[in-house]
Amino acid sequence: MTLDRGRDIADASGPTLLRITRLQTDLQDELRWAKDWLVGAALPFWAEAGFDRSTGLFAERLDFAGRRQDVPLRLMVQCRQIYVFAHAALLGWFDGRACVEQGLRALLDHFALPVDPARFAFSIDGRGEVADTTADTYGYAFLLFALAWARRLVGDQVDPARVAAIVDFLQTQLRHDSGLGFIDSLPRKRATLRQNPQMHLLEACLEVSDVFALPQARAICDDTVALFGSRLFSADDLALPELHDDRWQIADPAQAVFEPGHHFEWIWLLERYRAVTGQIAPTPPELLAQRALRDGIDRDGAVIETVRIADGSRTTSRRCWASCEGLKAAAADYKAGRDPEAAQHRAAGFLRALRTVFLIGPFAGGWIDRSTADGQPLVDYVPASTLYHLTLAIAEAHRAFGDRA
Repeated sequence: MTLDRGRDIADASGPTLLRITRLQTDLQDELRWAKDWLVGAALPFWAEAGFDRSTGLFAERLDFAGRRQDVPLRLMVQCRQIYVFAHAALLGWFDGRACVEQGLRALLDHFALPVDPARFAFSIDGRGEVADTTADTYGYAFLLFALAWARRLVGDQVDPARVAAIVDFLQTQLRHDSGLGFIDSLPRKRATLRQNPQMHLLEACLEVSDVFALPQARAICDDTVALFGSRLFSADDLALPELHDDRWQIADPAQAVFEPGHHFEWIWLLERYRAVTGQIAPTPPELLAQRALRDGIDRDGAVIETVRIADGSRTTSRRCWASCEGLKAAAADYKAGRDPEAAQHRAAGFLRALRTVFLIGPFAGGWIDRSTADGQPLVDYVPASTLYHLTLAIAEAHRAFGDRA
């Protein structure tokens, strides 16, 4: 039931009004804590310990003492960090302009391949030399995402012609032979097809379409939403399988899983699609929410990793990013008017899970990225890539609920 706030509060009994007031207070307290953590601890820390100003390159990951680990630097992570500091600067939360400008230059210096202005390496080594030349669709999605957000901040320092060339490269080189969706990489390394790169290409091309008004990017958005409704999402199972075969059928149905965090991510994306294009996706977000809310949240309010589609068996470990996506979905539901009281309750719960399960260390501005159901860390490092999820989730919660802060 959708809550008509004015009528319900006017007609509410004392206990109902008190419940709503407490819910809104809890939500604002949790949101204020999360924003203070991001602005006061995380962004300053990752702009210093997580960024090499001599090279313009961001750290891939840090150990639990906050020291860089010597591992290859992926295109995807560099682009996510550029996005983080561009968005934070645009919000007035952190002066990240220098990080964005240096990061953009380093991106072109170290990842752009001379053979083609649209070709970017998958990773470089610690010396800045190309380590893997694979054209990775997932990485390309974040390349476009970063360029769109950077354009909003630094304007002409981002070349629209290069953005158009990258989109054209995707369409001509990374499209699946059927014309539906995209393969994982060039050269192609697996026969299966993943929903995850399709999801992030939609996310990126929505921003490119919004910033650059590029028709090819808009076409990718429309095609991906159509693919989601016709092939990616299984309405019979109320589930989004992670893997498909080469005909876009569910790969290994008996063992196929969905990730509740991706259900939540698509809820937000379908609302973002409506906001950018004015078009309503054919798949109702409520269908994505049903199994994710029923099977995907644990007793701490955190989102678990996977659920087997056929029998509902669960992998109960948790990832920080998935609870971030739950928060974004709650914000999208609230802004769309889908049971605003329930959306506020879910948002408060996801914020609480972030604070109590993930943002508990191992250092100020860091996080426990993956843990068991009883809270034991499953990795001994802090991946920089998660800051993208945290920044976007907190920003979306602020847009939806922050007017009461």
